Amino acid sequence: MESRTEQAIYDKMRDYVVRNDLSQRVIALNMGITESQVSLLLNGKRRLTVEDYLSFCRAISVSPTKFLPTTA
Repeated sequence: MESRTEQAIYDKMRDYVVRNDLSQRVIALNMGITESQVSLLLNGKRRLTVEDYLSFCRAISVSPTKFLPTTA
């Protein structure tokens, strides 16, 4: 079971992809995984490893801090 923080990261990643009309196919190609695996990641059904997270951020050209929670 994932934590609220993990769920928030998944939500931010998915929202970013949708808002920016990014192709899961292109993300998958850039990450070296299947489109199905990207879909599972974005829907929180595949555990997000640090390596996958960093690869995802590189694939869409954003800073790895983009989807992390901010501290007050």
